[in-house]
Amino acid sequence: MATQVGESLLFKKSAAVILLLLGILLIVVGLHDDSSPTIAIGVLCFLSGVFLLVLKIVRRNQANQP
Repeated sequence: MATQVGESLLFKKSAAVILLLLGILLIVVGLHDDSSPTIAIGVLCFLSGVFLLVLKIVRRNQANQP
């Protein structure tokens, strides 16, 4: 059971980091090409990655509370 929880957390953290990197990449490409839709998608990916990381940190801190 603990391995499944650990794998799930690793997957969520990896997904968040990938979304962050993809968002940054899309923002840079969008700024270079002056493409507003690409920038918007990049911002959404970046914010989704930040949101997933914040959720993970909040859950971890709640679990450590007595």
